[in-house]
Amino acid sequence: MIPVVGGSNPLGHPTFPAPQKWRAPPPSARSTPSALFAAVQEAALAQIAANRAGVLRSEDPEYLHQLRVGLRRLRSALRAFHALLPKKEAERLARRTRRVMRKLGDARDWDVFVAWLESEEPPRALLHAARRQRDLAKAAARTAISRMALEPLVAKSHSKPVKAFAAASLGRLERKARKQVRRMDWDDAGERHALRIRVKRLRYAGEFFGRKDGGLEGLQDVLGGLNDVEVARRDAGAPAPLR
Repeated sequence: MIPVVGGSNPLGHPTFPAPQKWRAPPPSARSTPSALFAAVQEAALAQIAANRAGVLRSEDPEYLHQLRVGLRRLRSALRAFHALLPKKEAERLARRTRRVMRKLGDARDWDVFVAWLESEEPPRALLHAARRQRDLAKAAARTAISRMALEPLVAKSHSKPVKAFAAASLGRLERKARKQVRRMDWDDAGERHALRIRVKRLRYAGEFFGRKDGGLEGLQDVLGGLNDVEVARRDAGAPAPLR
């Protein structure tokens, strides 16, 4: 279980660690599917723990970004290796991370929107309201992650070699993504966002198994940019009421 990190404000403190990016397990971790899951899970939990301290104790938005990456990697691992995982425990972990991701996503969206507003010349009242909503979203995110408890899962042994397991796992994720593309309404922002999530899962799963796909990364960036535009339109057109 990841411990809750406390302490004084570290701004300007030379020993406070910088935001931690994803550190992929070495190729030697791919000896068996269960060993690979353990290594991926360990890397994701390490990234989550390191950046959670930064979100709780600093104003640098990069900690929030890297924390979200760690949680997304962990959630993607639950899907990529689901055949090896205890069902109830995996579902419980997925629910816990989903709740936290919603709060972090709100904080990230308001961060992006405020940064965009500050680069323009918006009405003062709009900028003030947006900053207020950003601060509220950040406070909610900090509360959520301070209460977050993530218990590592133990994968079952698997008779297939990693290559065969990867082919089955990636094939399943790719089929789901292709099915969604075939029935897409590209003018629907919600459907574009859902596809972006599927693409991200497929990309991360491929990287777990040592298969990097620049095309998926490019598509994810395009869909992410469209989502940022949609979020900015929503927040600018109908800012949430101040509380």
